[in-house]
Amino acid sequence: MPGICVPWGDGELALTLPESWTLHQVASSHLRPAGPQWPERVAGAIAQPVAGLSLEKLLAARRGGRVVIVVEDLTRHSPLDQILPIILREIDHAGFPRERIEIFFATGMHPPLDAGQAREKLGPEASKLAWRCNPWHEENSFVSVGAVGGMDVRIDRGVAGADLRIIVSSVSPHLQAGFGGGYKMLLPGAASRQTIMQLHRLGLGRSFSQLVGSDGEGNVMRRAIDRAGAMIDANCGASFAVQYLLDEADLPTSVAAGEPLPTQRMIAKQCAVACGVLVNEPADVLVTNAHPRDYDLWQSFKSIPNTLWAARPNGVVICLARCEALSEGMKIPRIPLSMKWVRRILHWFGPGVLPSVLMRAVPSLPGDAGFFVRLAAGALHRNWILMVSPALHKAGVQFPGLPIFANVDDAFEAAAQLLGAGPQKVVVFPSGGAVYPVPGNRGKS
Repeated sequence: MPGICVPWGDGELALTLPESWTLHQVASSHLRPAGPQWPERVAGAIAQPVAGLSLEKLLAARRGGRVVIVVEDLTRHSPLDQILPIILREIDHAGFPRERIEIFFATGMHPPLDAGQAREKLGPEASKLAWRCNPWHEENSFVSVGAVGGMDVRIDRGVAGADLRIIVSSVSPHLQAGFGGGYKMLLPGAASRQTIMQLHRLGLGRSFSQLVGSDGEGNVMRRAIDRAGAMIDANCGASFAVQYLLDEADLPTSVAAGEPLPTQRMIAKQCAVACGVLVNEPADVLVTNAHPRDYDLWQSFKSIPNTLWAARPNGVVICLARCEALSEGMKIPRIPLSMKWVRRILHWFGPGVLPSVLMRAVPSLPGDAGFFVRLAAGALHRNWILMVSPALHKAGVQFPGLPIFANVDDAFEAAAQLLGAGPQKVVVFPSGGAVYPVPGNRGKS
């Protein structure tokens, strides 16, 4: 069997399939390389927005005000150190003083960046500005900007009170919201813990189905995000977005700037074309590499529901996850149940019961943990899930019902035992954190 190589940090990880398995498809993106001229395209997009006023005009009308630049955290790979100087030159050209500019990392409930991480992420020029992360655990730091359905939208006071918000982010497939970017940088990126938890519940309906790659109008979570963002802009200053699609080298290959909603929708359509991959037949074994969202366990796990639908029900999903930050300090309850027992319980009582019992039994679990427990229950109800992560295995990290292996060969052997002897169709997603199977061409859930 010929070897397959997938991205792994700065190098590659080689996979050799068992002899009786057949490689049916390598599901890769169709992203175009950004090329050396991408900075000029970013500058051109800012000067000629696709919708709304230019950044220059927005700044000119707010010279006595305050600007917040909302950016991604360590879980995303945007080259902010090269993008932010382009935006700062535009701000300088408009005569806006830098002392009234703040950078806000839209971390949501992710861990905050320390000073060293912020300097590396922002680059030498932007890191001289005042910066901070979303203070999700400090309820007094947030202000209610209204309600969307039954959700009280509470946003960081500084972000909500800015005269102008400059949102800088990539747009990539998202397991709940269809696609990321746009107003998602404000909700959940700049929202309170309670608002984030309410939003996550919106994204997890009663039925477990594919949401990644879904249209913005048809996605419940995305509609709530966009309604909340429009409400913020109607009542609290204005927002200007710089949105882009990253290529395989994490450089902007497509760029749009202007009002957040139309720019996000424009790049999301291009993302769908480049990152949605037709899978001809459901796989018996799906190998999904969490790259480029492989920073920690929680980000890596997203590649499973991203690509799960390329596997047949009761097939095996093997997630490859580097997890350099391990589980980012999140305490995971230890439940002495094997993967087979967890699946039995899920099939007896349904995928919604076990997470509810766990959340009641361990009320100290943070909101993100509850969210992932529900996602894991849905995935484990449908498929056998195995994870390969030398870092997690060495650290002794455990997750209920999710065996973690030190190497690929051990995971392949475990998969063969679950499926039995004989030929198996294999589909490999080398970048399962950013690529997904096209809806309508997958195994039924």
